[in-house]
Amino acid sequence: MDAGPETNAAIVPPAAAATEALCWICKTNKADSGEHKTKRSDLLAVLGKPTQEKPFFYHDVDKPNRPVGSLDAKILKSPVRICAHCNNARTQPHDRAWETMSDRLRSRRLAVGQWVRCNSVFGHYRKHEMLNVHLFFLKLFGCMLAEAKANGYDLPIDIDSFSRAIMSGRPHDEVHLQFGKHDGVIGRSNLHVSKTDPGGSVIGAWLYELDTIAVSVLYVQAGGFQHRRDIWHPHSRTSSKRFQIADFMYSKRDEADLTGAGEAAGAQ
Repeated sequence: MDAGPETNAAIVPPAAAATEALCWICKTNKADSGEHKTKRSDLLAVLGKPTQEKPFFYHDVDKPNRPVGSLDAKILKSPVRICAHCNNARTQPHDRAWETMSDRLRSRRLAVGQWVRCNSVFGHYRKHEMLNVHLFFLKLFGCMLAEAKANGYDLPIDIDSFSRAIMSGRPHDEVHLQFGKHDGVIGRSNLHVSKTDPGGSVIGAWLYELDTIAVSVLYVQAGGFQHRRDIWHPHSRTSSKRFQIADFMYSKRDEADLTGAGEAAGAQ
């Protein structure tokens, strides 16, 4: 089951945007704080600080080449908000953990299949900080689910389970991460949701893309998960010790496919 051709929640209908809404995380405070789709510190580290005179350009399925002159531009933030307390105090440790991990991974020459030790990223607090990274991506995933709902998509993923995990500081049993080597795109993919056949388990996936690295965020309904060495979860056997680098080198793969096709055509 596809949630439309692609579940892109970039635009919230005016009526929904104007409605007084509560934060989807705490369900108590007014949703009045915008969360960046791609973390602000990541954008600053990779793209630098744009200005009105020297902007960078934002592309999505709705419109290409929109100039962005500030890292705080509205277009860079999720249109469905959370409250200031959840966005700052409650999830700040999660943001900082990812900021550290992002910096460490981007500074390395990673190889597909390589194992990275968590203590080389976080030192003595590796288990706690890796959990915080997991919770950081839960926040982004939950915001995407809230966007999709605001745009009229009825996705079979319970956003309340994301709220409970963040509020309790515990991992979400059905959300897994892949850390991988990437080939230059910056941003995030759309959220794709489907059901397996046979079995009917719900699968959801999207990609956080940051130039040389990327993180695949996977929702796999309980009972539908098949263990893979390059898929990480706080409860996995190697969770506190290491993770494996996955292959997200899509453009290079496409180039290789084209080269192979050309050689095959020439051989005929």
